[in-house]
Amino acid sequence: MEMKSAKIKTVLCSLIIMLSLMVTAQEMPITGKVKTHVGELEFDHGVPTKATSDKLYYELDYHRAVQAYLWSLPIVGQAQWRQSYLDLYDLKPNQSVYAKEFNDRSLILTANESTPYMFTWMNVKEKAVILKVPPGPIIGLYVDFWQRGLSDVGVLGKYGGRGGTYVFSGPETPVDNIPYIEGATYLESRTNNIWSVVRFSGPVENREELMNGMRTYYFDEEPKMDIVPANNKPGRNYQPRGMAYWETLHKILQEEPVEERDRFFMYFLKDMGIEKGKPFNPDARQKEILLDALIVGEAMAKNMVFRERLDGVLRDDGWRHIIGRVEGSEPGDAWEHTQRTKYYDRFDPRSRYTYEACTVSERMAFAKSGFGLGYGGMFLDVNGEPLKGDQSYVMRIEPNPPVELFWAITVYDTDTRGLINTDQQKAEIGSAHETTQVNEDGSTYVFVGPKAPKGWESNWVKSIPKRGWFPYLRLYFPTEAFFDQSWKMPQIKPVDFKDYEK
Repeated sequence: MEMKSAKIKTVLCSLIIMLSLMVTAQEMPITGKVKTHVGELEFDHGVPTKATSDKLYYELDYHRAVQAYLWSLPIVGQAQWRQSYLDLYDLKPNQSVYAKEFNDRSLILTANESTPYMFTWMNVKEKAVILKVPPGPIIGLYVDFWQRGLSDVGVLGKYGGRGGTYVFSGPETPVDNIPYIEGATYLESRTNNIWSVVRFSGPVENREELMNGMRTYYFDEEPKMDIVPANNKPGRNYQPRGMAYWETLHKILQEEPVEERDRFFMYFLKDMGIEKGKPFNPDARQKEILLDALIVGEAMAKNMVFRERLDGVLRDDGWRHIIGRVEGSEPGDAWEHTQRTKYYDRFDPRSRYTYEACTVSERMAFAKSGFGLGYGGMFLDVNGEPLKGDQSYVMRIEPNPPVELFWAITVYDTDTRGLINTDQQKAEIGSAHETTQVNEDGSTYVFVGPKAPKGWESNWVKSIPKRGWFPYLRLYFPTEAFFDQSWKMPQIKPVDFKDYEK
């Protein structure tokens, strides 16, 4: 009898729980009000009231604008980068900017300080562009304006540092304007605009000779290399804020064909006043939605960077693979150069990466032991707290970093995602810097804080009180211990620098 009574109680409890869940999960009323995440909605005989209709259309346009922000981050970043050079130097297609000073790269998303850069803009709408790369220690990559990798060049490219000739065309290049060159590599971009990032390694005295040995020119011109010195001016490619973001997007969309994958987004943007072939003159309602969506969209992008939930990229030591994935893991949402999987294109990884960094190539995404580039990022300290400019921290680089060329810890500002910029004019410690001190056991301390630890000034990066920061650990030509994780990346520990002073 007691057993039967217990069973009845159990059944009654289950029914009560089910009924309470049914009450909690509200149904759409025929007439009346319902509470939702976007506020209270009201219906009259199944029809939204006028106030509810206005609210729903506002929310529809607003959520579409947030997603359009996340979708457009890569092309707006590229357009902003080009625009900064148009403003600074009146840059022309096939011209290159040579950046070797601190300010030259301080506002470039996660640039490094170990190598000089050459940035080149190409436009292939009317004519193909020819690139000739000389033999030597050149590490270069070419991307379209949606930041999909077209090719590595130089030591990581097809010719393995032995030089090479490439012919670039695009979706609208007339066939008659694509020349035949025997032995050349042909690359077809899906955008009319193309961007390159080239780094020069090897002895410092040979770097400018390598740079001047490259050639970028239209097929019907004489081979040439037109180089503009950056002159310590801050070119910038972190995305603009405010209406300037949407104005930049509208402008660059006029230059590029619409791909099949993007047609729904073009529909979303149409209701916000952004269309191909039409001027951008948003009304007050559209501006309100676009500006609010921009704030929430950027907050979502920040969340993806600093509190990431993507699969397949987190190492055992807590660092994240910025590009690529943990060897042996499922691909998950790792970022790579094609942006494509069998059934979908990666969306969140693209938004995350192109908010935080810029450009990608196959050898950045899929490095091999002794061949490629390894990147790790860390965004919280050992206590799970954000990295604060008021606090002092130490990172201990273990002996024998698994790298053939060089390693570096570079410190970035969380707001600009560019080099942390102080009166020190220094944001990096690493093996390519002659002043870096190495401990007797082969380890290296990297200090970050508002004031230098006595005796360790050469291993210190100055932080900015009330601003956040984050580090990248770069390994140029990483070896096996990086991939199998037997060499551990450093933890970031808040400390009192007095404990380390000499």
